[in-house]
Amino acid sequence: MRQVQRFNAVILPVALTIGAMGLARQANAAGLMVWEIGTPSLGTAGAGWAAMPEDASTAYTNPAGTVWREGTQLMASGQLLYGNLEFSDGGESNVPGNDGGNAIEWFPGGGFFAAGRFSDRIGWGFAMAGNFGGVLDYGKNWQGRRFVTETSLIGMSLLPSLSWKASDCLSIGLGLNVMGAYYKYESRPRAGLAGGDARLKYDDKDIGYGGNLGIIYKPTAATTLGLSYTSRVDWEFRDDLRLDGFGPLFTRLVERLDGARTGFDMNAPQTLTISMQQHLTASTTVYANANWQEWSEFGLIGFRIDNPNQTSVTIDREYDDSWHGALGVRHQYRTGTLAGWALSAGIAYDSSIEDLSSRTADVVVDKQWRLGLGARKELCPGLRLDVGYTLVWMGDVPIDQEGGPPFSPRLQGSYDDYSLNFFGGSIQFDL
Repeated sequence: MRQVQRFNAVILPVALTIGAMGLARQANAAGLMVWEIGTPSLGTAGAGWAAMPEDASTAYTNPAGTVWREGTQLMASGQLLYGNLEFSDGGESNVPGNDGGNAIEWFPGGGFFAAGRFSDRIGWGFAMAGNFGGVLDYGKNWQGRRFVTETSLIGMSLLPSLSWKASDCLSIGLGLNVMGAYYKYESRPRAGLAGGDARLKYDDKDIGYGGNLGIIYKPTAATTLGLSYTSRVDWEFRDDLRLDGFGPLFTRLVERLDGARTGFDMNAPQTLTISMQQHLTASTTVYANANWQEWSEFGLIGFRIDNPNQTSVTIDREYDDSWHGALGVRHQYRTGTLAGWALSAGIAYDSSIEDLSSRTADVVVDKQWRLGLGARKELCPGLRLDVGYTLVWMGDVPIDQEGGPPFSPRLQGSYDDYSLNFFGGSIQFDL
């Protein structure tokens, strides 16, 4: 009991100052996991995610789809994100400084995907892509610097998989998710009674492992149903905590913590997606999604500082699980000016993982609307081009974050017209 009390009185305030759960960019599907990786689903706002076995990207979105092809397919995708995340002071913030500017500017993404068959019944797939986390940079002089100035959590997955066609209408796939992650956090806590800024920094990288399960069911030639499950992936970040410029008020605390081996336990949450692809005619196809993500577990962050007593604690950010729904359509033009082109559109909604009471400047999310637009063209037999754009709109997102004593910093205001813009495209080769 004394050890717990000592931790709460001495180390926990520093843990909270660190933003022990501080994570990354707001590009997300309700949390930090995006639907956008430059693939054709960019043009349908993610609709049909787990029910597109005709694309090599199924090696990432649903491993059961890799067996549904005649030959080998390769796809390379790329995209750029540009966001608008600017803080507007509400009048109650008590740390002087600027608004931090736009914390999300240009950020690249994309991936590589391959799928084929060993036999009529056994398929294989390989994917390399990242759809988790990102980068947020407010600068060193903004009003919320006591909580965060810069933070990154970037996840990249390698996904080898196998699939089995159990019958002419059913396939099952299994994949291994080797997910590397890089985490970085910086803030400018108050230096002491005289004011001024100290500096706190932490960064590390780790590799975690998980699994993907997929099912493809085709009850008719016109209908494809897909189910995709991704398991939780755990990371254990460990690095020396770096503190400087704190002043004499914190001398003893800094001597104890500066250079201390510090760990953060985080995870990518498990997800479940159910998708549909329905051919209405030979030229028109509709897509749909329903999705669940377990962000309530992601909000439980383990924090520990190595010392003779191995002090540790779990901090609950009180996140909620998220829900997602999407509808999309693609139409192939066979005559007229657009002959040879297929155009697509989609709309999606994602619930929020947090509300005002749990929102912090390192993870600013709210309910989201997505609008996707895309175009496709067969450049020549066996070579297909897809381009797409998705707008993610969150509107005005309020924040009221308060720190603990002795200085009790407060950041109160809103992020107005918060939005994300994804521009991307892909090339698929049939071998």
